[in-house]
Amino acid sequence: MTTFFAQPYSIEHTGFYFDSLEDFEAGMEKLNAGGCEEVEIQYIDGECGLSRLAKAAGIDQATVGLWFEELENFDSMETDQLCFLLDRGFSLDEALTRYRYVAIYYGSVEDYARELIEETTDIPESLRYYIDYEAIARDMGYNSEIEEIEREVIVTNAYEF
Repeated sequence: MTTFFAQPYSIEHTGFYFDSLEDFEAGMEKLNAGGCEEVEIQYIDGECGLSRLAKAAGIDQATVGLWFEELENFDSMETDQLCFLLDRGFSLDEALTRYRYVAIYYGSVEDYARELIEETTDIPESLRYYIDYEAIARDMGYNSEIEEIEREVIVTNAYEF
């Protein structure tokens, strides 16, 4: 469950905490009755990773419904996928249609390079210890084939976006 605070732009009104769309709508009705129509939505508390998603998605009055209907239920991989696209400048609507295409690998870049090479190439046993997976991973990063978006969170098809 995620908790937000609706902070009115007017200093004459008092904001309110909410953790559901119904609470938000009820609080806005009270503010509207008092002449306040616009609020800033502030993330207060929630599950790990959701604060990053709320910030990247730019949750505001127009998107708070989308948060409670869809985004709040994202798991960590979906959050990483969506945040990657939002950080690239995709709109929230466009990112929601494309986030499933972002390939995420959890581990070091060197481990990813090692797995990729070992799965796709037959390496003779006599040469196995001469391969510099760290250099391969570094080159993959330079070529935008992979991108480390957090420590040990790698997008493996970054060049597609």
